[in-house]
Amino acid sequence: MIGHKIKGLGEIVLRVNDMELMKNFYLKAIGFELMNESEDFTFFKIADGTSGHTQVLALFARNNLTAFNEELKAIMPENTTLHHFALEIEKSDYEEILMLCKKNKFEYVTRVFEWVKWRSIFIKDPESNIVEFVCYDSGI
Repeated sequence: MIGHKIKGLGEIVLRVNDMELMKNFYLKAIGFELMNESEDFTFFKIADGTSGHTQVLALFARNNLTAFNEELKAIMPENTTLHHFALEIEKSDYEEILMLCKKNKFEYVTRVFEWVKWRSIFIKDPESNIVEFVCYDSGI
């Protein structure tokens, strides 16, 4: 099985329509560290990974066909396999992140998943990708 070999999140890549809007959201509203950018892509550091591999969020411009030389169609939720991605947070940061969502007027939903003792906050980025902030809560 491959699963027991996975140590963390390596990279998430989103195809975006408006690079500047999406870059500013993840840079200013979420607070990710900018690693590299061009007109075709933007890379952010999510967190330190394992064995020196940085966990990354990459934004690729819709017309950036270099990754797999693929032909991309319009970016719409019904045309993508991305449902959402989750970013692990500390339980002690949950309330602060919730308050930041309120302060920034992000539409959000909270959920508790008793079966795994997770507490989550879901938001949408400017292009309607769902971002989950999740923490383990042993008190659930």
